[in-house]
Amino acid sequence: MTDRVVVLDDFIPAEILSDSLAAEGISADVVYQSEFPSGPGVVALLVGPENTGLEPRHLSELPDLRLLSATSAGYDHLPVSAAHERGLWVTRAVDYCTEEVADHAFALALGLIRSTHTLDGSVRAGGWDVTAAPPRRIAGTVLGLYGFGRIAGALAVRARAVGMTVLVSGRGLSDRAAELAADGVEVVGFGELLRRSDVLSLHVPLTPETRGLIDERALATMRPGRYLVNVSRGGVVDHGALGAALRSGHLAGAAVDVLPSEPPAPDDPILQFPNLVITPHAAWYSPQVARTLAEQSARNVAAVLTGASPVGVVAPPGM
Repeated sequence: MTDRVVVLDDFIPAEILSDSLAAEGISADVVYQSEFPSGPGVVALLVGPENTGLEPRHLSELPDLRLLSATSAGYDHLPVSAAHERGLWVTRAVDYCTEEVADHAFALALGLIRSTHTLDGSVRAGGWDVTAAPPRRIAGTVLGLYGFGRIAGALAVRARAVGMTVLVSGRGLSDRAAELAADGVEVVGFGELLRRSDVLSLHVPLTPETRGLIDERALATMRPGRYLVNVSRGGVVDHGALGAALRSGHLAGAAVDVLPSEPPAPDDPILQFPNLVITPHAAWYSPQVARTLAEQSARNVAAVLTGASPVGVVAPPGM
């Protein structure tokens, strides 16, 4: 029986993945499916973030499975513990969309500060009035970053280039304060980050500690008339609290690329706010990224099947 690599992610180019596997010396059929597979022969399962229903029982139906891979940086849609217990490699995509996500977050932040979305809506409704949503000066605006990995670091470079003040907060950053200060980035506590930021941008994974982190209390700590950007995970923000802050005007606006449930239901209350910009989990995407993901996936499949270690390991096989 020929090995099968099953892909549940339409953004991974089939031809590039197949060619990349062949280039790695792997003979396997690449199969794209919309439902979770079962039966023998499946050695690798590549799962996009929109496929949220994968459960331990699905893994038990794949006796030959050796690699479970998230084709995204986030992996909260994978049953990691069950895979570890099964002796599977679990990986996630790494270093593939840093520039794209930083660009997207930067574009959203600039759009909020300059009121481009709100002013566009005003004009389309028949208005022609800059005071409908007065734009602000970008230089001197305080950008607060919660979490400071590669993406937030790339965003900080962009922000500094246009004269923004950059604050960062997150686990393990206090030891890097002097290093970051030399780059014009100030390390502060979470409370101070909330109080001082004109734009708060989130760059953390969804974990039990970060779920609902930006709640009613956190938003109330921000000064009135400020902005929120989220390109991390929808669950990091309490969307009920976000809606209340937008409705009251405490937040002047927000921009999110991620939601707790994607896509949102047509009657989702979060869709009603004109001062909220929503993009369809698009921050990561470019044609270059799609190629990179296919090539990285092929290298990981090849590594696991030949006894080597893949990259982006979330959990090695359980002992």
